[in-house]
Amino acid sequence: MLKLDTRNFSESAYSGLERVKDAVDANNHKKATSIVQSLPSYISTWGLHRLAGDGIKYAQAKSEDTKYKGQVYQEFLKTLKDLSKVAFDHTNPKTLIDMDLTVYTGLNRLAIELAREWSFWAPTILGEAEEP
Repeated sequence: MLKLDTRNFSESAYSGLERVKDAVDANNHKKATSIVQSLPSYISTWGLHRLAGDGIKYAQAKSEDTKYKGQVYQEFLKTLKDLSKVAFDHTNPKTLIDMDLTVYTGLNRLAIELAREWSFWAPTILGEAEEP
């Protein structure tokens, strides 16, 4: 069973968002905040496997107007993987689809909580939200 210290949980979220800030073009930081703040409902509705698929799709986009979405999604999944210690490939949704249901459900629940923490820190690190 994974036991989390809330300070480590917050630090993990904060560090993940700092990596987003470094990865995303500065012109898209406020748009990235908007994407981050929609993560809890996205994951609740569609699940991690869809997030991984969209992360790949957007990261490979030719347009900088959408590429940042993939960078946000992939950094989120990397942060979740490091935090959870669950082995999955953030660039391969099949690893999440093929995961044992109990493990996937627990990981999905942890992802929702991590997404809420990211939502809290996003305006501080990336700036106030702007529509994508």
